[in-house]
Amino acid sequence: MTVHELKTSLRAEARARRGARTSAQRRDLTPGITEALSSLVADLEATSVAIFLSTPQEPQTREAIRVLSARGIRFFTPVSHPGGSMAWTLVDANTPERTGLGGMPEPDVGEVDTSPSIAVDAVICPAAAVDDTGTRLGWGGGYYDRFLADLPAGTLVFALVFDDDVVSDLPREAHDVPVSGVVTPSGWQLIAGS
Repeated sequence: MTVHELKTSLRAEARARRGARTSAQRRDLTPGITEALSSLVADLEATSVAIFLSTPQEPQTREAIRVLSARGIRFFTPVSHPGGSMAWTLVDANTPERTGLGGMPEPDVGEVDTSPSIAVDAVICPAAAVDDTGTRLGWGGGYYDRFLADLPAGTLVFALVFDDDVVSDLPREAHDVPVSGVVTPSGWQLIAGS
């Protein structure tokens, strides 16, 4: 099996695992996600965070955005552009949303700067899975691979996943940028050696 085929298979397993959760089960995990993100922001003394607007099957981010925005934390979420780039815009709990490329939720703020650069204290990115070396398995579009590759050295990047999405080993290719840590409903942690 090629690395590409293995990644495709692992993504299918992650989709099936997530799809098996009921909306009530996902809702029950939201307080843990919000607490883990709150703890991360406090421990890092972060004031600005790049984060994604979650789909229904992903760990939910909107409650954390609501709670932490009220405490003065600035959140930036992506707007996807054709060709695989993302621009980032400031959001809060009241920012309207629209369905963007690939059916992904994004802020409905009109035109945004197409520059992919952003200066934040931490990046929270989606993932299908992450392993204990920081290898992140994305969903296959390459948007985050391109974005993470262009971040300034030393930027802390965390994969936000469910506890059962943390695995022992994932295939890593040259374009796969490892993450600094992982956030789950059980808490957050840095990856050893990051």
